[in-house]
Amino acid sequence: MDEAKRKVFVERLSRALGRESSMCPSYVEGFDYSNGPQATMYQDLNRDEVIAMFKAECDKNGTKYCNTTPEKLGETLISVIEEWGNGKVIYPNAPEIEQYGLKAVFENDNNDARTFIEWNAAKGREENIAQTQDADVGITFPLGGIAETATVVQASDAGTGRSISLLPNTHIAILRADSIMPRMTQTMEMLTEKFKEDPANFASNVVLISGPSNTADIELIRVNGAHGPLQVTYILVD
Repeated sequence: MDEAKRKVFVERLSRALGRESSMCPSYVEGFDYSNGPQATMYQDLNRDEVIAMFKAECDKNGTKYCNTTPEKLGETLISVIEEWGNGKVIYPNAPEIEQYGLKAVFENDNNDARTFIEWNAAKGREENIAQTQDADVGITFPLGGIAETATVVQASDAGTGRSISLLPNTHIAILRADSIMPRMTQTMEMLTEKFKEDPANFASNVVLISGPSNTADIELIRVNGAHGPLQVTYILVD
């Protein structure tokens, strides 16, 4: 909002509150956050304790999780897909696919109960969404996790469409265990650094996903799957 529009907006509020526009300050000093708890809370936790908190919060919000190693990720991923009933699986065009050798795992899979579809930006937005909206499982690689709320930090780009973590009934998020941070404070610091390093290629969209979709907006009755996947599994790569 530019200065002229801001002034008109504030004056309208002032009149509604019965105040003279001259009473509105022209400058408000920013709040001093230096003494707040956000920078020091959980700072004494070691890596194992951060992971333990992340898993405890997963238990609270209904998210399944498991640990694996880079060498066994393909085997673990297939097992998790089977656990959720197989079906059509959509996965991103992301560096991690090659890094973990998952493309070969998908191509060599002989189970007719599973099909694997890659998000392909060259095919255009509509075709990719059409492929994703009837997929059973979506696989993503979040930038990291937040232990305090069992949240994953999911970025979108040309190879990882937003729909992958939103439209399928099941979302499988694969993240490095060492990328899990204690709180939102460290998460924002991480995102700030990523932006400073390469502003032009910073993600077009970053969302925070805390387990399966649910809402209790109506009469405090919890409804699952209101805005996204019914089932979520986090695979932590040690």
